[in-house]
Amino acid sequence: MPEPRLIDGRDMEPPEPLELAVAELATLAPGEELVMLLRCEPLPLYAILERKGYRYRCEPRADGSNEIHIQKA
Repeated sequence: MPEPRLIDGRDMEPPEPLELAVAELATLAPGEELVMLLRCEPLPLYAILERKGYRYRCEPRADGSNEIHIQKA
């Protein structure tokens, strides 16, 4: 399995992390994973993922941020 792609959006202002994620999703191959590090849960992104058929899970991190794992369903 390839290394996951990473977007560290913890210091970005909205909507930059969402825009970067949408661009990455367009090129995500089956079996690849996109990992996002964010200070909040990206509810607008979740709606996009569900509509386009992606799987995702959110894991809280010790520093209070969220780690979101995204794959093609």
